[in-house]
Amino acid sequence: MRTRLLHDILNQEGVNWVALVGPDALPIDFLPMGQDVDSAIAMWADLDFLVEDTPARMLVRTSEAIMLSHRVDEDRLLLIHTALGVNIGLLRSTLEDAAQRVVDLA
Repeated sequence: MRTRLLHDILNQEGVNWVALVGPDALPIDFLPMGQDVDSAIAMWADLDFLVEDTPARMLVRTSEAIMLSHRVDEDRLLLIHTALGVNIGLLRSTLEDAAQRVVDLA
């Protein structure tokens, strides 16, 4: 079921990869396989650490890509890497829905 959930996110327009990240800042699962998500997740964990409170959502935009996260619970988060020009509102809604579905799986 988790793989199907990740596929649903990955199938959104402009999404390059999606990862479910665990409490140890390692990917629990990610799609598509073969992507090097480890360095992006490590960077994200460091950004998370710099903020006093644990953010429920974060967005980082560079000149080449956008990364969005949505916290599933205090130990896990969904992280996506997208192309520029995506519908951020739609992706935020998709991540929020997916986070709730991940909680329901536990």
